[in-house]
Amino acid sequence: MTDTLETAPERVVVVLFRSGAVKRVNDYAADLIRRGVAVTALVADGQGWGRALPLHPGIEVYSLGRTENRNPLLWTYVALVERLPGGVLRRLRERLPGPLGRAAGFAERVHRKIAGKLRKHLFWPVYRPLRSQAMRRLALRRLDALRLDGVARVICADESTIPFGWALARRRPDLEVTRALDSSVYEHRPVVASSVPWDPEEPGAAERPPYMQV
Repeated sequence: MTDTLETAPERVVVVLFRSGAVKRVNDYAADLIRRGVAVTALVADGQGWGRALPLHPGIEVYSLGRTENRNPLLWTYVALVERLPGGVLRRLRERLPGPLGRAAGFAERVHRKIAGKLRKHLFWPVYRPLRSQAMRRLALRRLDALRLDGVARVICADESTIPFGWALARRRPDLEVTRALDSSVYEHRPVVASSVPWDPEEPGAAERPPYMQV
């Protein structure tokens, strides 16, 4: 049997399309980085990531956020239902004097509340089942950015990435595509970097580099 230290890849790619997996990915990456393993992440942070934790500053992150937001159907919905009415009401609030300005401000708050309910109860129930397939197509078109020739393991960190994982495994049978965030694979590697505590929720926590758009 070949030793794990010799066969384990020096770089792994983690794919996550939902923000709920961020904490687990951060913990996993921190373990790998201590042992000299580079971690690259591909994220779909265009929708549903408003309050997401940032990824660990040691992770190289490529983002599909802007690409997702340019989807014609998605862009049209957000523009017509949220941005355009909200922008008009905001400008009215800022420009109209006295009672008219206050009325516009009230209308702006009502619109914001209604738009939030529409997003939760109308937009997401329709878009969520379609999103994993949409992101699969977008991610497959941008594989070059991930430099997969230097990677032996791709980890699909949440359920919405499974369609992408299946398609990638068929396209690149040389890659190991898995759901497991298993840092024990690298436990025999020597620790080459000290573990620096990093909590993105703590005031003054180190800011990570911006995500690179692809």
